[in-house]
Amino acid sequence: MRECLRSWILPAFGSLYIAGLKPIHVFSFREAMSAKKLSVARQYSLLMTLKLFLKFCRAVLEINCLDPASIRLPKRPTPRVEYLTNSEIQTLRECIDSSRISGVRMRALFETLLATGMRISEALSLNRDSIDLNTKQAAIVGKGGKKRTVFFPDEALRWILRYANLRSDHNRALFVTYGADPKRLSRGDIPRFFKALARLAGIERHVTPHLLRHTFCTNLRNNGADISLIKELAGHNNIQTTARYYLAADTELLRGAVARYLNYCSNQGQAGSPAAA
Repeated sequence: MRECLRSWILPAFGSLYIAGLKPIHVFSFREAMSAKKLSVARQYSLLMTLKLFLKFCRAVLEINCLDPASIRLPKRPTPRVEYLTNSEIQTLRECIDSSRISGVRMRALFETLLATGMRISEALSLNRDSIDLNTKQAAIVGKGGKKRTVFFPDEALRWILRYANLRSDHNRALFVTYGADPKRLSRGDIPRFFKALARLAGIERHVTPHLLRHTFCTNLRNNGADISLIKELAGHNNIQTTARYYLAADTELLRGAVARYLNYCSNQGQAGSPAAA
């Protein structure tokens, strides 16, 4: 939201009095976004930010300004969710050099993201004592201050503990940089690790921490998890967000459902068949 305000909202409306904002100004703003060929998703984010700002002005600052309900949002297309197949996951695992502490750290982070579906910011906020080894779970605070519990399978815990045991520093963060005075890993440190791993594994798709999050949710869906459970495990505020990404099944999943569940009885003479009637 801050980025939307800084890059688009303030340059477009910063010279206007809030109470003087008119529908024509919003119309011009839409034309400017279209002229820049912004994606529908980007336009949606910018207009949503504007609506929230106006809502704040009316409700908190008590400014009689443009009603945010009058700003219509563009209809976003159903997103095409990318995720890793089981064979791609195994290929990536095999390409992580676990003979070095850098590889063990990468494997521990990879397994953490894959097993919990955490956002990268959530995973990097973990401390050494965040995970209860008896219950194999951790309480985290995610996007929007939403609290939830994440669960760690044995494979993920095995790599986390192996990484922790190789460290000699006293930093409380679970994932840290190297050197005499290690710091908590930041989001900016991560993309190059995954880019290098994908290149080494020969996977052409854009491998990112968020791809592992999509893989986690999609795997749950494909194995029969209810959409409301996926919502809680992913930490979505609204079930509509979960449904928009994961309710629609892919073609192969639908094909498998037909093969597995569709079973018209073809035996002649049974009750309910034309012959019996």
